[in-house]
Amino acid sequence: MPAYELEDRIAEAIGKVEKAMSLLGDEYEIIVVDDGSRDGTYRRALTHGENPRVKVFRHRINLGKGAAIKTGVMNATGEYTVFLDADMDIDPRGLKTLIKALESCDLVVCSKRHPASVYRAPFIRKLLSISFNIVVKLLMGIRLGDTQTGFKAFRTEALRRIMGVIVVKRYAFDVEVLALANMLKMRIMEAPVYIEQRSMFRFKAAMQMLLDLMGIFYRLRIVRWYQKNMDKQNPKYKPVSLL
Repeated sequence: MPAYELEDRIAEAIGKVEKAMSLLGDEYEIIVVDDGSRDGTYRRALTHGENPRVKVFRHRINLGKGAAIKTGVMNATGEYTVFLDADMDIDPRGLKTLIKALESCDLVVCSKRHPASVYRAPFIRKLLSISFNIVVKLLMGIRLGDTQTGFKAFRTEALRRIMGVIVVKRYAFDVEVLALANMLKMRIMEAPVYIEQRSMFRFKAAMQMLLDLMGIFYRLRIVRWYQKNMDKQNPKYKPVSLL
């Protein structure tokens, strides 16, 4: 759970995830990564209850959502790893569905455009989301209805192979992960989600996402940087040629 300046909400967020996970058994861990918050997010997360399954890490400075997730993944010990934004725009009760789906695929992507999804957000934010997804499909060849929803589940072994060559630290991190999974021919499934986003997306963040997207395209399609560096890792999933 990447978190940034959520002092007033982090305890509630952890509690909701604890409740959702407890319904699945007691073999789980909740990893919270405070990405350089200037408020009391880290302290509140540390003092939340006495559940030994809750682990809290902290970046001294703000590095970005992608960097926070990478820190969490590298400290994960379970067979499966789930990304979930700590702002609780997304209902965590879908955890059971995601974990069950991993029995037959490598990763599950929650999509705002799944027929069974409930997606509430300002019109402009919805329009930006659709536009960004069209650009992603054109540049990356990722045939998914949504790449940016902060609720995804992976087989940890497969995810760590991807993490070894991840470059993007901020919002386009999700695109980079899915572009590499697509390149490696991993089995990807889309799942419904309940998401309610009240805030608007900042123009500066949108521009940064587009710049990051072009960087991913350059490394993937032009210089084939990912393919070359993935080869060095000798992974189980071999890169394939992209047309």
